[in-house]
Amino acid sequence: MALIGGFLTIARLHTLLLMIVGTFGGLIVGALPGLSAFTALAVMLPFTYGMSSIDGICFLVAVYVGGSSGGLISAVLLGIPGTPSSIATCFDGYPMAQKGKARTALSAAILSSFVGGIFGAVVLSFLGPYIAKVALKLSSFDYFGIILLALCTVSSLAGDNLVKGLMACLLGICLSCVGTDGLSSVYRYTFGITKLANGFSLIPVLIGLFAVSQIMGNARDKDDIKALDFSGTDANSSERFTLRQYFQRIKMIIPVSLMGLLVGILPGLGGNISNLMAYSYAKNASKDPDSFGKGQVDGVIAAETANNATVGGAMIILLTLGIPGDNATSVILAGFQMHDIAPGPLLFKTQGQLVYAILAGFILANVLFFVMEYFGLSIFIKMLSIPSMLLLPVAIVCCFVGSYCGNNNTLDILIMVIFGLIGYLLKINDYPLAPMIVGFILAPMLELYLRRSLMKTDGAWLPILSSPIAAICLAGALLTIILTVLSQVRKSKKAAA
Repeated sequence: MALIGGFLTIARLHTLLLMIVGTFGGLIVGALPGLSAFTALAVMLPFTYGMSSIDGICFLVAVYVGGSSGGLISAVLLGIPGTPSSIATCFDGYPMAQKGKARTALSAAILSSFVGGIFGAVVLSFLGPYIAKVALKLSSFDYFGIILLALCTVSSLAGDNLVKGLMACLLGICLSCVGTDGLSSVYRYTFGITKLANGFSLIPVLIGLFAVSQIMGNARDKDDIKALDFSGTDANSSERFTLRQYFQRIKMIIPVSLMGLLVGILPGLGGNISNLMAYSYAKNASKDPDSFGKGQVDGVIAAETANNATVGGAMIILLTLGIPGDNATSVILAGFQMHDIAPGPLLFKTQGQLVYAILAGFILANVLFFVMEYFGLSIFIKMLSIPSMLLLPVAIVCCFVGSYCGNNNTLDILIMVIFGLIGYLLKINDYPLAPMIVGFILAPMLELYLRRSLMKTDGAWLPILSSPIAAICLAGALLTIILTVLSQVRKSKKAAA
């Protein structure tokens, strides 16, 4: 009943119009490489100053949902993740588009995002406070175990050559060490360049590795028409992916939805990790793992379902504990503060009408983005009719703008170019990019929680295993490594035979 009251609260013309504008604006910004949901929220936040608290927060939530799902458009059509949370969507979405299955890939991604978002919204509405209380009790031991398990889980993304995958992951870990030490505040590997005090920003690194390297590869293959222009009639003739086909994969959908939700609840992780973990799980659980990375729709479904379920998880911990689950929710937290609202355990009691209006707005935003994207498929597909020689310069401009706008730092443009060269060299030598970006993202948090744990235990390692959650995660990480090695050995023997 309370949720129905929330829908009645936002059932006002100006509130609905604001949410439509917010969702559409988030979609557009999210689809542009480098301009993530965080960027969209940061730009839109000042406009909420003169709004009522309900209108302002619902508008920001709509921008958040739209921005989180918009990245799938460029991920599928261009092979460039619009947001960090759509990295894994590129792995199979873009190969599907190249095979003339752009409509299938986009509709599967949109349906997955919608179901994942609704799942997160339902859990947020009914179980949010209880889940957040459990997450609050996690120690640094637990976080260390969870992050290490995540790092090992995505080791399956190394492809056919485990050694090259591990080397790429190690390179990402080494590059993440550049900047200020999180505990001692000492500069590391900055070589006297003060602008590197904060290390390499994720956005220019992501754009460089995935977008610039892709553009360089296309430029190299300019004589290969198929590599540049796959806009023939086949691209428009593929079928939409239906809801029935989606739920035929329910055995995969349930675990990846829970995975995305739980990652969203854990502060600081976010969709850029959950989509990779979900993709890895789907690949390992598949009867045909070798088809992943070559146009397997299950990879798109897993990544996008987990990605949007993470949004619900991040909202849970924001509303119930006042802790931002990721960078984007930190901007929404600023929106709460702007309207003199303190999110936390008492919010449900003191301002129940506002809370349930936000929950209703969250559900409505998921419906709005689904309608906009699903019925706009024909417009998106027409992008494939644009010759790549015309499309790539636009993509390059978006890359430069996206890299600069993250921190308003010209050095980030140079970082983007450097990482583009690194990504290009890795790709032409068959080194996978996914392990590198995973290592880059997870290594700082892994180091932080490991050092906090060792500070608690005076340098002893065994007490970390005293936490049941940490022990289970570490055992899972070890098992994952063993299974991955055995799988690689079997493949090698099979290939030799």
